[in-house]
Order: sequence, then C-alpha cells, then structure tokens
Amino acid sequence: MKKLLIFAVLVAMASCIPQKKLIYMQDKTAEKDYTNPYQRAEQITELYKVQAGDYLYIKVNSTREEIDKLYNLGSNQQTMQLGSGVSAKYYSYLVKDNGAIDFPYLGEVLVAGKTTTEIKHEIHARLSRSMDSFSIQVVLTNASFTVLGEVRQPGQYQMSRDQLTLFEAISIAGDITSFGKRNQIRIVRPTPQGSITQIVDMTDKNIIDSQRYFIYPNDLIYVEPMAIKQYGIGETFSFSMISWLISIGLFINTLNK
Repeated sequence: MKKLLIFAVLVAMASCIPQKKLIYMQDKTAEKDYTNPYQRAEQITELYKVQAGDYLYIKVNSTREEIDKLYNLGSNQQTMQLGSGVSAKYYSYLVKDNGAIDFPYLGEVLVAGKTTTEIKHEIHARLSRSMDSFSIQVVLTNASFTVLGEVRQPGQYQMSRDQLTLFEAISIAGDITSFGKRNQIRIVRPTPQGSITQIVDMTDKNIIDSQRYFIYPNDLIYVEPMAIKQYGIGETFSFSMISWLISIGLFINTLNK
C-alpha cells in the first residue's frame, strides 16, 4: 500500500505543469541570454487593408434624402440597426475577387488593399464631381477573428472595433487551458500579398504595446498544446489518478485482511 501511494505521488508530480509556463506578462529581462524581440508599435489603427470577400457598409449623408436613397442600401431604420453578423451583409457591398465593389452610379470602385479611410476619401472625391455638402461613412461589417487550439471556447468571434489586444481576444475565447503553450501563440494574418504567421510569447511583458500585441479582422489565433496533452492527460488528471490508485489500494488491502 505504501509503495502504491509513493507511485501515485510520483505520477502526480510528473504531470504537474511549472507555474512559470502559466503566468502571463512576466519580467524576463534578468534571464540569461534574453533579448527583447518586440518593438513598440508606432501605429495601431488604420492598418487593416480590405480584401476580396470582405463586406463594406457605405452610407452617403447629404442634405437631400432623395439623393441619399440613390446610394444607400436599405432604409434609414435598417441601416441604423446594423450590427454584427449575417444581417449586416444584406446592407453592405461585397468586395469581389477582382478587389472592387459595384457602387451605384460610379460603377466598379477598386477597394482591395486600402483602408476604410482611404476608401471613404476616394468615394467622396468621385461623388464630389456631381454633388456637394455631404459626408461618407465606410465600415467593415464582417470584422471577426478566430481562435483555435487550447482555449476553453474555440470559435469565430465578431469584433467590436477594428483592432483588439491579443489578451482581449484570448479572454473572449475563455482563456487558455492549463495545457496551452502561452509562449508560442501563432497568429495567422491574411494580407493582400498572402498570409503571414507570427509567433507571440504571452508570458513576456514586453509584448504590451508592441505591434504583435494587437489583432485585426480575419486573424486566426492558434494555441498549440503542450506535449503532455498527447497522452490524454486532462486538467484534473493528477487528482483523479491519485484517487483511483488509493481506491484500488484500499480495495486490495481489504481483500488481503
């Protein structure tokens, strides 16, 4: 029975995960051979470039309602109620494979590779040739991000703004499980030139306010599992294993009496 208890303790210790691997934003500057891989972000907003497959809500506001109706999709009440999700797409312009949208009376307008502000300025300039005293609103209505891997609630989530911090995104997905590699978070980001992959260490406090601290629309966040996960070990493994071994030991001990 004593040997069984010793074995149970050894199994529990082997399955434990060092606390250092679970703590976010640690000060690693004193560690041997450490060099800060992050640089402070010089720009945060207006970085996402519209791509094929995106949806843009574009609204023209002028002093003449009949003019507005020529350009705006849906009624004023419908556009005011635009939120996130599929419904917003019905009142938005689809960016086609050639990177353009079909805008009333202007025909095709190339928008791929541009920010929403750049698109707003271009449409405003083209409409200024035939009208005055108006404003343009351009919003990306399919802004979302996806989280996969060792998080408690993997899935696709809508974004409340055009950029979030990585910590905000992970918290929305229910946080990383005990078996997720917090120091090797992969962010796959689509760009007009093709997708790029970044590796981020969330246990390093220097990530804060760096360029890799933020995520943008259509980003994919993948949290890789630790090697111990391949053995089918769950977060309650140690306690369950010890309880099971003790129960078996007590049962065998009773039979031997």
